[in-house]
Amino acid sequence: MNAKQDIKTSLGELWFLSCPLIVTMAAQVVMQFVDRMFLAWYSPEALGACVPGGMLAMTFGALFVGLSGYTSVFISQFNARKKRASVTLSLWQGIFLALLSAVILASLTPAGRALIYAFGHAEEVRVLELKYFTILNLFSGLAILNNALASFFNGRGKTKTPMYVALVGNAVNILLDYVLIFGKLGLPALGIVGAAWATVLGGACMTVIFCVLIFARPIRRTFKISRLAGFYKPIFTRLVRFGLPNGFGILMDVISFTLFTFMVGNIDSISLQASNIVMSMQPVVFMVLIGMGSGIQILVSKYQGLKRPDQSVQVVKNSCRLGYAYAGGVALLFFFGSPLFIHLFIPAGTEHGVELAAKTWPLIKLVSFFVLGDATYLIFGAALRGVGDTKFFMRIMMGCAWLMLIPGTWLLVYKLSASVTWVWSWLTFYAWLTAVFMVVRFARGTWKSIRVTSA
Repeated sequence: MNAKQDIKTSLGELWFLSCPLIVTMAAQVVMQFVDRMFLAWYSPEALGACVPGGMLAMTFGALFVGLSGYTSVFISQFNARKKRASVTLSLWQGIFLALLSAVILASLTPAGRALIYAFGHAEEVRVLELKYFTILNLFSGLAILNNALASFFNGRGKTKTPMYVALVGNAVNILLDYVLIFGKLGLPALGIVGAAWATVLGGACMTVIFCVLIFARPIRRTFKISRLAGFYKPIFTRLVRFGLPNGFGILMDVISFTLFTFMVGNIDSISLQASNIVMSMQPVVFMVLIGMGSGIQILVSKYQGLKRPDQSVQVVKNSCRLGYAYAGGVALLFFFGSPLFIHLFIPAGTEHGVELAAKTWPLIKLVSFFVLGDATYLIFGAALRGVGDTKFFMRIMMGCAWLMLIPGTWLLVYKLSASVTWVWSWLTFYAWLTAVFMVVRFARGTWKSIRVTSA
């Protein structure tokens, strides 16, 4: 009876932490959808430019987002041991890292612009890509700073606060999208430039709200926010030591998937459309699993700080119960409901509709297996990162990306002229291979001796 009660409590704790994080992810997906919908209404060129320009800015920032976000692990461990001063010091080191990252990212803007020229896109699209990327990258430090500020709440289990802040910031973004893209309220129509500034101002709104909350009297006094402000080398260096591999692993994941997308586009236009259809279905799965993964990371770091690896194992077991119940249900829906999704994305009368449906149908079947592998990777990968095994995470993501996924996709597309079904089969195998590596590593238990916040 007691064992059952422990499981119920742990499941409730995981769900309590993860649910707001899932809502935050969902709000982000909705915001991106509305942003692209407005740009599609404005002009086809603006829509075509926002995707590669936005992906490039996201790729540049991935390393630093993973680095600053690791602040939550430090805060979680110190908070579990009731070391409030160390919680505050960790927050400030995360802020300093975010500010340093902002400067580095801004200095990389010319390199990003050079990459856009190298893409060789049509002139009318390239001009818009340059404008969109430049604004996003120059101010991308805001997202990284917000990640560090949110860690102060997430690490202490107060995940609802960043959720509400994100909802307000996304609402501001959507409102400003409409005003600035189409030129409402007496303002000129700025198109894709307006969309970029809406993103920046939405992020700035979040920064202001976080600062107001953190520096409000109750938190300021309890955690001595002002008195403990400053650089603290022991925590800063350990945050870099564990956070940098975490960010680099995330960067490898983003780069490999981005390159995979670009290479698929070289098969043929119908194959690209089929691939884009199944990619459009995936956020339904991943916004839930990534949100839950953040909750897993917070919980296992908490129990690792308390030196209770047995509880970390229990968190992962319960995460598998929740994660596989959801991912398995979606996988069954994709597998047996593929005709429904084909009709949703390929309505009757679509040009080349029969050929497109024929290519899309087997991809939807493959995605059913892909989401289960990716769910495994996200659950166990989040657990390993939470306990501090970030170097292993980085090595696996780097090795699988550059020794397997990217060269294998290149070989299939450019040398063997393989179909999009074979290319997606390779991606599915890659997802399961990374998942197996994460499971085996966690099962071996070498992570139990890792100490993130102490020597």
